[in-house]
Amino acid sequence: MKRGAVLCASGIGDGLLMMIAAHHLKKCGYSVTIFHNVGKELSLLFEGAEFLPHPPLEALENTLKSFDRILVENDHSARAYYLFNLRDNLPQLAFFFPTPSSQMLERDYLFNPEIPVATNLSEGCKKLLGTSPSKANDLPLPQEKSYRKYPQRIVIHPTSNDRKRNWFQRQFLKLADALTKEGYEVVFCVGPSERKEWENLENVPSFQNLKEVAHFIYESGYFIGNDSGIGHLASNLGIPTLTISGNPKRVRLWRPDWALGEVVTLPFPLPNFKGIHLPIRENFWQHFISVRRTLKAFKKLTNGYESCSHLL
Repeated sequence: MKRGAVLCASGIGDGLLMMIAAHHLKKCGYSVTIFHNVGKELSLLFEGAEFLPHPPLEALENTLKSFDRILVENDHSARAYYLFNLRDNLPQLAFFFPTPSSQMLERDYLFNPEIPVATNLSEGCKKLLGTSPSKANDLPLPQEKSYRKYPQRIVIHPTSNDRKRNWFQRQFLKLADALTKEGYEVVFCVGPSERKEWENLENVPSFQNLKEVAHFIYESGYFIGNDSGIGHLASNLGIPTLTISGNPKRVRLWRPDWALGEVVTLPFPLPNFKGIHLPIRENFWQHFISVRRTLKAFKKLTNGYESCSHLL
């Protein structure tokens, strides 16, 4: 059987998204190996899939040369630039480029910034592999759980891998209070290393692993969070998702794209003068996304879900 490899960037969301590429490779008859440094966590969701950690740079060529097709998510890492220099030796190598790059070749795929990554990957696989467009990534739904069993339960994930992408804690708490007054049950979902910041709250359950998180979200009614991998997981499970982001351009591309979703972001352009060390948007965007606007976006999400569910 032909062998395919998928090389992911570091985040859980990147892994979920690049499983779309793995799905398309399997459709073409490849056995697939997914290289991801948190593959151990993802393997709990995708039982039977082969996950391996990224090999060290010096072992990359020897590791990859036995694969017939290699699809890489360009993340501007040292690994990506090392692979750029191996393209003559590895003609089976192709990159997905989220943004334009001087390293692009004809056999690569550049994302359309106006559509989300999941749809871009679907279109990219159509070009690179000749498969029919599909955002399927073979994530199995929890058979032992009931979809949206608790429709009034809202899971809030108030953190991410980058603190500068996070709405303020006080804003999330005010949002939770407002939603509770409207009759919702609000639960905060944070990782073990993040619990100390939220330990004074009662509604912060503990989870042993990513699979337990997925099962809990699957039985919940809605998900609210920053631009993060757990938002992609919620969407992948079919849960309506609201994403809060201070970067309109980035969230247009990286927003969750499997289930119904809404985004609340800056109401007007905010400059980010990095060249003169004034990253205003990066450091102050939270002040321009109010709890009131976020509640309005959530109401739009719930109305949209109710309208869609009536058609089922």
